[in-house]
Amino acid sequence: MGSGLNRISGSEGSRRPALLRYSGTDVGKPSLRSKWEARAARKYRARLRHALQGRRILITGASSGIGRAFALQAAEAGADAILVARREEELERIAAEFERLGGTARVYATDLSDSAVCQRLAETVLRKDGTVDILVNNAGRSIRRPIVDCKPEDFERLMAVNYQGPLALTLGLLPAMLAQGRGHIVQISTIGVQTGAPNFAAYVAAKAASDHWVRTLRLELGGRGIDVTTMQVPLVRTPMLAPTRIYEAFPALGVERAARRIGWAVVKRPVRVAPRWTTFLEVMHALVPGLLQWVFTHGHEGFHRMMGRRLKRMDARKRDPRA
Repeated sequence: MGSGLNRISGSEGSRRPALLRYSGTDVGKPSLRSKWEARAARKYRARLRHALQGRRILITGASSGIGRAFALQAAEAGADAILVARREEELERIAAEFERLGGTARVYATDLSDSAVCQRLAETVLRKDGTVDILVNNAGRSIRRPIVDCKPEDFERLMAVNYQGPLALTLGLLPAMLAQGRGHIVQISTIGVQTGAPNFAAYVAAKAASDHWVRTLRLELGGRGIDVTTMQVPLVRTPMLAPTRIYEAFPALGVERAARRIGWAVVKRPVRVAPRWTTFLEVMHALVPGLLQWVFTHGHEGFHRMMGRRLKRMDARKRDPRA
């Protein structure tokens, strides 16, 4: 791609309702649960449409996982969007899907681990597309590796994509937000920053750096019309989990639910979105610092053994459904 930045145009097609579809029973009267879910879906779409009306949103990591799921939800809400990710072919496909669902998309294939490329992306977007009203820094990368097996380059690589890239992109887009007196920055983080996460030191360190600069940004921008939201996301069943098979057995959030959390953050603009149980652990760690250490020391390996046995049972059921 030369400069590391390539603009692609999405294709148009027939529109069709798609993503947030809740099905009730196939025959007979719909259940109370299905009615409630359908009503919740309608409310979400309406609130998201209102929040995005007349605003331009940029989503990174939009070609897969949570980013893709949220992008398609935004498309159903009629979003005017700029979608960013590394893989050009995937971006072309999502651009076509985005416009079929009713949105308008401009798509940029970009290496978000390169700060200089992120700066050029911000300049290009401002010049060709105009001011970004809502920025969702979703792109990220993780490595599962014990600290004793880590190399310095593991930390450097994850800092580049999880911290330095979003930092450069945000700083490039921020002056235009300030000039118009409004904007919203949504930073996707991890519950590991709240609780710690054994074997994920490089990932959590990069996300913690990102969290803290965003926290400072929020304090400095107070009263200037710019909202800043940090989202501590739990384990989500995305392609990023694929290299570690045992995660198939772990409790994990589906991508659609995780994407709706981003959508509600765009609607409500809170300071932080995090699960209650991780916030509770964070408070307990502040009050009783040794407690969380004891839990991880005595429970971490046992939990992994339990998940390993569960994975074996899942594999057995795949081979023989009667097992």
